[in-house]
Amino acid sequence: MSDETKVSTVIVTWNSSRDIEACLKSLLQQTHSVHEIVLVDNASSDGTAELVAKLFPSVNLIRLDYNAGFAKGNNIAIVRTTGEWVLALNPDAVIESDWIEKLLAFSNAHPKAGALGGLLLRADGGSDGEVLDSVGIEIYRSRRVRDRGAGELANDLPVEPSRVFGVCAAAALYRREMLADVSVSGEVFPESFYCYYEDADLAWRAWRRGWEAWILPTAVGRHHRGGSPTGAKFSRYLTHRNRMWMIVRNDRFGSLWSSLPEILFHEILLLLRMLRYPYLIKASLEAFLGLPKAFRARKLLASTLNSPPPFLPGVGFTAIEQKNALRRIRNI
Repeated sequence: MSDETKVSTVIVTWNSSRDIEACLKSLLQQTHSVHEIVLVDNASSDGTAELVAKLFPSVNLIRLDYNAGFAKGNNIAIVRTTGEWVLALNPDAVIESDWIEKLLAFSNAHPKAGALGGLLLRADGGSDGEVLDSVGIEIYRSRRVRDRGAGELANDLPVEPSRVFGVCAAAALYRREMLADVSVSGEVFPESFYCYYEDADLAWRAWRRGWEAWILPTAVGRHHRGGSPTGAKFSRYLTHRNRMWMIVRNDRFGSLWSSLPEILFHEILLLLRMLRYPYLIKASLEAFLGLPKAFRARKLLASTLNSPPPFLPGVGFTAIEQKNALRRIRNI
């Protein structure tokens, strides 16, 4: 893969002044040079846009006067890029200097690879060593989505590439041909999601169209998490809502029926969570009201692959989460 292969980078910021300098420096130090960087700032109030304009004048900076969210912000950036590959990078993530070079070299032998990622570690690590942030996206029979390996120690990891359901959009390299093929109404990421589950929805659409997602562990990045000050309530609300929309936009009745026990158990756990967090009732209502739009999106993208995604057994909640939920049952 020659250095002539154009890689465009898209970044969406919101009050990201703490991290954005390190992020952009990691891009500018790549052994395979980045063709262009398009950064959309979602009306930051902490000087993020001013810092980027001052220190990185070559960056195509788009300043919004409102917070468009992660999904729409990335869509705004992507349509302004021209590269054969699009690197989506969170402002609180950095990648090692050979990250792009290694992934492009791998793509030579994998023409159906639509999404590529590497070994993403937690930036702050842990007392016992490096901690995994994401080694791809995995999906359970309950349709719950998790970052593969998140929170585990990064010990004795395989160095061989592995095919996965999807790649975490905190640091993901997407083939433009794939993005064009799976877009719905011109949207790469579903803008109604705002943020969370948007990369899982993209992964599922890519699967349905026969594209592959791969993780190359020798390509290393680090993710700080919490680069934008949102909070657990915000993320819990959106993941609760967006999971339902993702299912309706992508799933098949036959697959749902075969996974019914796991799905029902997952919904029971969600009901228990709603007892603890009543604001999730509103999230459920919003999800229900958005179902017609989700159904329309499903019809706009025909599947070319009939096999279901690689659903993992179980519901996807950790043992501790399930234990806490069952404890609440006993207290009802």
